[in-house]
Amino acid sequence: GCGPGNPFFSTDTGAVLRAAEINADAILLAKNVDGVYSDDPAKNPDAVKFDEITYDEMLELASMGAQVLHNRSVELAKSYNVRLEVLSSFTGNPGTIVKEAAKKVEKTYITGIAQDKKIARFALVGLEDVPGVAYKLFNLLAKDKINVDMIIQSLGHDERKDIIFTVADKDSMACARLLDENKDVLKYDHMDINTGVSKVSIVGAGMLENAGVAAKMFEALYQAHINIHMISTSEIKVSVLIDKEDSDRAVRVIHNIFFQ
Repeated sequence: GCGPGNPFFSTDTGAVLRAAEINADAILLAKNVDGVYSDDPAKNPDAVKFDEITYDEMLELASMGAQVLHNRSVELAKSYNVRLEVLSSFTGNPGTIVKEAAKKVEKTYITGIAQDKKIARFALVGLEDVPGVAYKLFNLLAKDKINVDMIIQSLGHDERKDIIFTVADKDSMACARLLDENKDVLKYDHMDINTGVSKVSIVGAGMLENAGVAAKMFEALYQAHINIHMISTSEIKVSVLIDKEDSDRAVRVIHNIFFQ
């Protein structure tokens, strides 16, 4: 195990590495929660605890703000095929098993909802509508080790276009400074920065086999009169960018439509 009750491993990652070294099939990770939930159980009494989830689902949840496990520890567990079990260091109740394939809660199709309020939205307006502009922009950011998440490029108009993207708020000042210093290189008209945004995401391997999951999420937001600024999707994830003041309410209404 790893956590408050185990002095031998200071991190989940260290525990997983040790388990891999001794060819262990599984490892118990003791936490202050008794498993992985569909939402934060401290905020939502209707949150559902899962018996099992997949490595990929746990990776997505960890990377989007869920605090149960560090994403690096999950990556290592998947690489070495070490099964994880998250359980409480206080109650000893059965926890959540993280493994390659997992059984699903009937009719939900999604495993969890996460929100990330520590982001900033950048818009570069009036870029040249020519090949190589996106490369110049994102290569510049990559060289400065600024990680970009959601990206939208507008349709070209009057030989100009806009590119909108998000970064972690800890990188926002460095990003703004870098873009300002390179305005003549990138040739944009002006830059707009919005830190009053949040990313809310649903995660679930069940999306692959079930149509309409994203539409159901959008329906919940529409009924709550919550406006969507950006949308990003992958095989097992749908993320939306919304106003930060709507973030907690968005998680609640999305959870309600899937789990109640």
